[in-house]
Amino acid sequence: MITRVGICLSLAGLFVGLFSGISKFMEATNFWVDLTISKMIGDNSCETIILFMDAAIIQKSLDFLIYDLPFFVFLIGVGVILLIISLFVKTH
Repeated sequence: MITRVGICLSLAGLFVGLFSGISKFMEATNFWVDLTISKMIGDNSCETIILFMDAAIIQKSLDFLIYDLPFFVFLIGVGVILLIISLFVKTH
């Protein structure tokens, strides 16, 4: 199950990245070009998540993850992490 989710997330990330690249190349202004997690869940929710943590290094990492990292990179990263976990988890 983890393997399937990892593959699906990686494919979704590649799909979003492909459309984002095409949109940037064509200089089109649509939501694919600058899609981040903050644009999907809203700024108020993002600030609440970031300020929930007390450590400054965690806040800076979350700030980068939510506001700066393109969404397709996030999807591919989560997919790869799940694929690596699936290598070590034995399914019955």
